[in-house]
Amino acid sequence: MPLSALPPPVTELVVTATRLPTPVSEEPDARVITAADIARRQAAFAPDVLAALPGVHLSRNGGFGGVASVRIRGASSDKTLVLVDGASVNDPTAPAGGFDFSGLDLADVERIEVLSGPRASLWGSDAIGGVVSITTREPDGWRAAAEAGSFGTERASGSVGVAGRQGALGASAAWYGSGGISKADVRDGATERDGFRSFTAQANARLSPSAAFSLDGKLRYNRARVQLDSFGGPTGVTDGPDRQAGHMVSGYLRARIGGPLGLHQELRADGMRAERTNLSAFGGVLSPFSSDGRRLDLRWTAERTGLGPHSILAGVERETARSDTGDGPQTSRNLAAFAVWRYAPSDRVSLTASVRRDEPRDFQGVTTFRASGQLELGRGVFAGAAFGQGFRTPSIFQRAYPCPECSPPGPATGLRPERAEGWDLTLGWRSGGAALRLTAYRLAVSDQIDYRYPQGYVNLARTRSSGVEAEARARPLPGVEIGASYAYADARDLSDGSALLRVPRHAGSVSVDVTRGRASLGLTVRAQSRARDMYGDIRPFAVADLTAAYAVSRRVQLTARIENLTNVRYQEAYGYGEPGLGLFAGVRLRE
Repeated sequence: MPLSALPPPVTELVVTATRLPTPVSEEPDARVITAADIARRQAAFAPDVLAALPGVHLSRNGGFGGVASVRIRGASSDKTLVLVDGASVNDPTAPAGGFDFSGLDLADVERIEVLSGPRASLWGSDAIGGVVSITTREPDGWRAAAEAGSFGTERASGSVGVAGRQGALGASAAWYGSGGISKADVRDGATERDGFRSFTAQANARLSPSAAFSLDGKLRYNRARVQLDSFGGPTGVTDGPDRQAGHMVSGYLRARIGGPLGLHQELRADGMRAERTNLSAFGGVLSPFSSDGRRLDLRWTAERTGLGPHSILAGVERETARSDTGDGPQTSRNLAAFAVWRYAPSDRVSLTASVRRDEPRDFQGVTTFRASGQLELGRGVFAGAAFGQGFRTPSIFQRAYPCPECSPPGPATGLRPERAEGWDLTLGWRSGGAALRLTAYRLAVSDQIDYRYPQGYVNLARTRSSGVEAEARARPLPGVEIGASYAYADARDLSDGSALLRVPRHAGSVSVDVTRGRASLGLTVRAQSRARDMYGDIRPFAVADLTAAYAVSRRVQLTARIENLTNVRYQEAYGYGEPGLGLFAGVRLRE
């Protein structure tokens, strides 16, 4: 899959997760996956495309619906903030408040932005490793697609809508079902297949009666059912009757108001609710565990552009999260104010700075800062640098976790927010369809929250990640595009010098895409070195996927895909299996 962030296309990509919209060529730590990239990769879910990005490490607890976590620059998965259409969807019921990417269907996704490095000065808590921002499509016309293939897999999606300058109305839906494979690695003698079912629907509306006012909103629903296997700690993963069912609703309502002197204001309310039921086999008995989590964020921002080379954005927001895992509801609240300033005196120089003050209800206030800059050196050569700070407040689950040794017994007290600092340096070159980029980074986290028996959750660890990310892209012949990426990561727990879990030292990918008339062919190879996990090592692997498409007409396209072309047996999390060779075929229709 080509890296869209490297060479600026004819129409410059603009990154919106930076709060103040910024051309991707001026944001040294941004990568953008476009709808064209997703279509070319024939990707069904977000992990299928995120895993190919340098510095982004994917771990999945077994194929077809196993919990999928993303680590950016070595930071654990709870330190990645995930946004869907600008609204946070990090799960307040998860033990550390992270997000499970396994059911994030891409059928209606327009783009994915990945910002690496601490971004607390923009988004507050959780954005230590980085931010993954998903923007969904505003349908205009109709589209439909269907696919079927190995492992009893079926997929269907469709969207319909109208969109114009004065308004839009649309809806989309996607369904995915698979008989799956055993979540437990087949080399351990597992034979039971664990299926996965997912349904996603979205509705959008926009009213824009004038250039000075618009009102829009989106509502997204996902329901998933997945069969799991039993995790036995040092004994590994074994066949079992475990399963999970749940649904999540998220969305936003936004008003945009243009004012005098070029001032643009935005008022929005973001909300999400996730409910899940797990059935897990403990002691041979299938026991239910249910959770209910909610978020509500209210935000006001004001943006001022047209001040010569200056652009300014400021805002305030109020965040509320609620979690109930069976012991009664627990809540957290935060009030924050932030500002972003961008200075671009010419096409060769850009500087950006942001500052934010967070006032969590249960912790001391935190002020964070970030600054970055990029300089065009001539002949297509550019250089960039960034420094940023991050923090993460303890999750609701971590705050409420019982401490048997405490007096009196109950939740442990004294947990402090995690703090982080990160910097990076970038040197690159771009010319026409070719580009190179090399980034060196360092990320240090203090007061990291870990679980220790019997105390529960405590501030113990300090971690440090340092590494290099390299990317290249070229078009050596008409209709031929080659992309490659490589990441070196030295990620360690400084308390004992051990490597951080599920972060390989070496990882990379290579893609080749060829287009000839109506036909296209693509090959993607992804590989990583050995990685440490809690009870054993994840073995090195290299896996290849082959895609093909043929446009029968302007409205009809046939697709075919071979996953795991060489039928490699591999794991992304210790003890959990991934699919072998898979064959899939489908059709895409559009107006």
